[in-house]
Amino acid sequence: MNMTELKLNIPQDILYTLNETKSDFIKKMKLYAAMELYRMQKLSMGKASELAEMNKIDFMFELGKYEIPAINYDTDDFIEEAERIMEK
Repeated sequence: MNMTELKLNIPQDILYTLNETKSDFIKKMKLYAAMELYRMQKLSMGKASELAEMNKIDFMFELGKYEIPAINYDTDDFIEEAERIMEK
């Protein structure tokens, strides 16, 4: 997999305020970005979990901790699926 390096400058006191190491902060930022991009339906579950550097099960668990639905299934999709099942 090809990787792109991004550089992010933040004030040093942010890490002190959060009581975070640089590596912990980077890991959390990847997770938060992945969760938000998944919530916005910009990334699939697979790509979002890849960004967060987690397997899909662990990523789904993290989504649950932040009350982000792991499955994007709206009412219209549900009704459509139910109608298909009833036709059988």
